[in-house]
Amino acid sequence: MFRPASFAPVFALVLGLAASAPVPAADWPAFQGPSQNNTTPETGWAKDWPADGPPDLWKANAGRGLASFAVVGQHVYTAGNDGADQDSIVCLDLDTGNEVWRHTYTCKTAAHLMPIVPFGPGATPTVADGRVYTLSREGHAFCLDAATGKVVWQKNLLTDLGGKRPVYGYASSVLVKGGFAFYDAGGDSGSTVCLNAKTGEVSWAAGKGEAGYASPLLSQLSGQEVLILFKGEALVVLDPTNGKELASHATTTRDFSNCATPSVKGDTIFISHTGAEGSTGLRFAEGKLTPAWNERDLGLLFNSGVPWDDHLIVFNDQKRGVKDLRCLDIATGKVRWIHDQIDKGTAILSDGHLLILTSTGELVLAKPGAEQLEILQRVQVLPGKGYVLPVLSQGRLLCKNNTGDIVCLDLRRSSSGSVK
Repeated sequence: MFRPASFAPVFALVLGLAASAPVPAADWPAFQGPSQNNTTPETGWAKDWPADGPPDLWKANAGRGLASFAVVGQHVYTAGNDGADQDSIVCLDLDTGNEVWRHTYTCKTAAHLMPIVPFGPGATPTVADGRVYTLSREGHAFCLDAATGKVVWQKNLLTDLGGKRPVYGYASSVLVKGGFAFYDAGGDSGSTVCLNAKTGEVSWAAGKGEAGYASPLLSQLSGQEVLILFKGEALVVLDPTNGKELASHATTTRDFSNCATPSVKGDTIFISHTGAEGSTGLRFAEGKLTPAWNERDLGLLFNSGVPWDDHLIVFNDQKRGVKDLRCLDIATGKVRWIHDQIDKGTAILSDGHLLILTSTGELVLAKPGAEQLEILQRVQVLPGKGYVLPVLSQGRLLCKNNTGDIVCLDLRRSSSGSVK
């Protein structure tokens, strides 16, 4: 069973680590990084690139899909589909790209009928306590030994837990904290599921409704620890110890495509989709969620925001075919600046700089400021289309496109201080 007394200290420790001083190198153990917000405390990596960009350390292919990377120690974890109804969870060596292990299982390639959404895994592996947690489009939930790839336990959200498959298949990454694993399973009962991370046994299952595509996150609101999920029909705030709903805000769009993971600043939760409601800042107080602001002309699709200062930097997918990267105040929705020179893509923040991987495979190094975004360098690093979040860990930048092509760029500095 879920033990509140043991969970609270662990969660407090996690928050304390996230708020600690910057470090020269850091792991990236789960989707959106160590703090679940597209940032890393890693510092000191090279920003004075050669004209043709940072050197390639290695290249590989993991199979098609939107799975990003988890990096712990010398191992890189990702997932892909071979185009012939086989999914693989793959562990690679961070230095060489050589395969350490691979776990392959049957999972259909054609997960949906919408050509804009790439086939293959949508969820990124999560690494915690020596184990790897993954979720397929069809609900295969695996817990693997991180060193060997051997199955520790496995479940299926549909057949074992009574979940309801989203239109495009499951895409939310598994949240693992405090010895428990959280899933947005969907369904008429037990729509949110908490499993014992070591055994796979059900700790609790609660609620009802469509699953979303955003990933669950743990945060603090009004001084209490909460579980936040952007489900298919609503933003819900739950008690992580038992799944009890504390507050909710109904909002949805076509095919229940609530995809962007919410961002939290203080007691304000930023949510966004490309439906009629666009983006909303929700204030949590006295057990209720109240809209503080709304901007219908701003909508996020595949990509979540990047916190910077007291602001959030986002790509606006509400305007199709328009380049619109903007910085806004998360508390008020007020726009600080809009940049129109970068194709839409994904971005992370490290050492005061943005690393942006556009949907066309261009890597952009930029520095956000109070009034504008300064582009420092841009270089083509991948072919084809890509909606996969890049990852910076231990001086290596990992980039991947939708067909699974990976390039690992070396951002470590040599003894002379230049790029290696």
